[in-house]
Amino acid sequence: MNWVLAATLVCGASVFTACSDGNDDNPNKEQAKRYRTEFVQHTRKNLKDLAENLNFASWNAANALNQYFNRYVLNNPEFEKAVLNTFLKNVLATVKPVEEGSELAERGFTTYGTVDLTKFNYRFVMNDDNTGFDVEEGDDFEVIINGWNPEKQQVEKGLYKVTLKAGGSKSYKFVYVPKELEDVAFVINLPSEFQFAISDNISGTWSDGFSGSFVNMISSAEGREYISPAIVNSWGVSGIVNTSIPATPIGKADQTTLKFSLLSDKVNHKASTAFSWEQNGLKLFDLAVKGSRKMLDDTADMPQSAMFSSFVDVLAAALTGCSIDESKFTMLDDLTVTTSISDMGKVTKVAHELAAARRNYADMKTIDQYTQQLNELVKSEMTCKGLDQTIPMKMKTIKFGVDYWTVAALNFADENGYVAITDMLDKESIEYMLNIVDHSIEPMQQSLVVVRQLVQYVQGLVSGFQSGEDEE
Repeated sequence: MNWVLAATLVCGASVFTACSDGNDDNPNKEQAKRYRTEFVQHTRKNLKDLAENLNFASWNAANALNQYFNRYVLNNPEFEKAVLNTFLKNVLATVKPVEEGSELAERGFTTYGTVDLTKFNYRFVMNDDNTGFDVEEGDDFEVIINGWNPEKQQVEKGLYKVTLKAGGSKSYKFVYVPKELEDVAFVINLPSEFQFAISDNISGTWSDGFSGSFVNMISSAEGREYISPAIVNSWGVSGIVNTSIPATPIGKADQTTLKFSLLSDKVNHKASTAFSWEQNGLKLFDLAVKGSRKMLDDTADMPQSAMFSSFVDVLAAALTGCSIDESKFTMLDDLTVTTSISDMGKVTKVAHELAAARRNYADMKTIDQYTQQLNELVKSEMTCKGLDQTIPMKMKTIKFGVDYWTVAALNFADENGYVAITDMLDKESIEYMLNIVDHSIEPMQQSLVVVRQLVQYVQGLVSGFQSGEDEE
């Protein structure tokens, strides 16, 4: 899949304007030679544009802020204590006996308390010595932390702020069961929409570096007021994230917009997802995926040790039996790769085995067996806006350095057979690709650190709750 994306990346906007100058279905050899030359020229130009214009200011800022927030807020026991105390204060203020004949009574609860996140308006302010948080009522849910001011080269109080504002036309009631209190229910009232902002006060006035909103969509069994995993028929989340990072002495200004949506329909065994990313007015990509889960029911099939397994193992377990009915990836609002995958679990397994074989210096015949398996499972084609031509794609085994690799290959209308993407790049194009990789690798590595911190936090959070509903 990396090579499929790489094919999209190196082709870029309007690369395939060189593919066909007219309606001639049988171009001669001279035309074919010219098409290849023009293809390399267009590829080189697009790679050069990407290398010169890609900006990771927003990515770096997000990594730095998330890492700081993880360290001093999410993984700070004093913050957890402050939130928990406020949470319990709300619950205790609402504790009352379960109404006779109610849904909670039918489920065996005798007492319940409610935390209404649609009105959970508190401000958590880090104290002067950075050891704890003071809590006060606010207009929304806010966390204000101290931090380093790079302009003044000193630590300042109240430099960063995270704000969550509840909204939406409806809310959802979830039931959690505290440890050792099996007959007591905590009811969490979750709003259908949140607006958020991450701001800094470095210049003396609050400025939103990140802002946006997300919407929760949950459908449960008919007639059920309280939601639990066992009765959810479908769930989804959609949202938008905007960034606005000003120029600094060491970096360019950067503005991005990320839109996303995810939907899982357990009843019909369907799922879909969509992402789009714009940067500084340029629409970089759109991704839309529709999938099915036909071979399995939707009971939990993730291994118990999923949090501690390798990413590939977890992915294989989660996607075994799933198919990608259609995946469309559009680059620079021009070039589109359409893919279907009959079994994502098998694809992941084959890719895992292929990588292991390659690293053990497998010969071409061995690697090509995996390549052909992928071609059986994955079907792809490429189109370009404004051109009446569909370019078939498949995987091809080539020698790359001392190893044999499986890479994406294209079949142009003026070519006989499939041409590996590695055969389409000249020295200058490869240099631009290396420039892009060199600039992106550090932000990507830092993202892995941030994600690992978040996973550790989620592990601790999940172990702190004991939901009897998960066992239904």
